[in-house]
Amino acid sequence: AKALLKDSVKRGGGSIQMRDVVKIYPGSTVHALDDFNLDIKPGEMVALIGSSGSGKSTLMRHIAGLMPGDADGGRIEVAQHLIQDRGVISRDIRTMRAEIGMVFQQFNLYPHLTVLENVTLAPIKVRGMGKKEATDLAMELLGRVGIARQAAKRPSEISGGQQQRVAIARSLAMQPRAMLFDEPTSALDPEMINEVLSCMKDLAKDGMTMVCVTHEMGFARE
Repeated sequence: AKALLKDSVKRGGGSIQMRDVVKIYPGSTVHALDDFNLDIKPGEMVALIGSSGSGKSTLMRHIAGLMPGDADGGRIEVAQHLIQDRGVISRDIRTMRAEIGMVFQQFNLYPHLTVLENVTLAPIKVRGMGKKEATDLAMELLGRVGIARQAAKRPSEISGGQQQRVAIARSLAMQPRAMLFDEPTSALDPEMINEVLSCMKDLAKDGMTMVCVTHEMGFARE
């Protein structure tokens, strides 16, 4: 499990490159992204700030290949793997989605599964990992984010800050090349924000490439 964890961080040292990306929503003249360019180096942590509706979440979803339909132009690469070119999504997008961890505002945990089961599900189903191997890795990651003792509980039995840390561990279990955070603290009470911030700072120290959308200026500064 420790070897897999180290490999996760090593593989996480992926660059993110966007060239001339354009996104215009159907029936609108508003450019959510207008010839957008971005370069993020391996192991770099970048905070995206801006007013609501300025295109931050659209940008993140394009990096992850999660937008419905293609962009209207541009090229996106993550860890030198093509996500889209000239607005057309790569044929290998399903494979690449597994290489990009994304943590949303809402935790999106399966309520009927335990914390441990939430973390092991994707590695077993998508990566084809054995149950014992997945469990060992999940417990290592849950320990890393400080909630190994909650492994047998269901999401409804833990706090919002703990649920968000489960979501982070779940993304890390897929051994991603980069981690994307879309306002990860906006649904949390103020006292829980530090829990998630501490977890993200530890990831940054380990060399994980990270992009975080946030309205919290203090959070971005940290």
